[in-house]
Amino acid sequence: MTLSESAKRQICFKEAGSNMSVICDLLDDQAPKSAEFLWQLAQNRSSFDAIHAIWTGPELSCPLPASVLPEELSINVIPAENATSYPDCGDIVLASIAAGTIEGLPPGNFFDVGLFYGEGGRMLMPFGWIEVNVCAKIIAKDLAHAQEAMAMIRQRGACQLSFAPVE
Repeated sequence: MTLSESAKRQICFKEAGSNMSVICDLLDDQAPKSAEFLWQLAQNRSSFDAIHAIWTGPELSCPLPASVLPEELSINVIPAENATSYPDCGDIVLASIAAGTIEGLPPGNFFDVGLFYGEGGRMLMPFGWIEVNVCAKIIAKDLAHAQEAMAMIRQRGACQLSFAPVE
């Protein structure tokens, strides 16, 4: 199903310490399974620990081991769709890693939602290059606010990132 421009699904990422509230358009046409994953997290009004990334550049990273997810989201690995190793400014990405494929990750499938707020993003990890699915985009009018808020988060350290649907 193709969504018309006016029927795009949107989610909002919030972080209290930086006063961040950023709306994103889900890319249902380019990354339907990944966009649905984010939509389901938003429907649950989920909140998770997040940190500024170390390896990938200008990214707020929200690691999601299977143990913190509802079972219906944690059981299936999401295939590559709209995949890249070089996310752009404003991209929201989903990494989906099958259980047991990378040493050192927690038990079960592993997911990570990344919010890229600047240029120079790269998916080079200590264990090598990975591809992530670009599944949402920060709306243009919220990008400057996102950049300011994520710079504050970078200075402060860990935070709680909330997902909610825009209705």
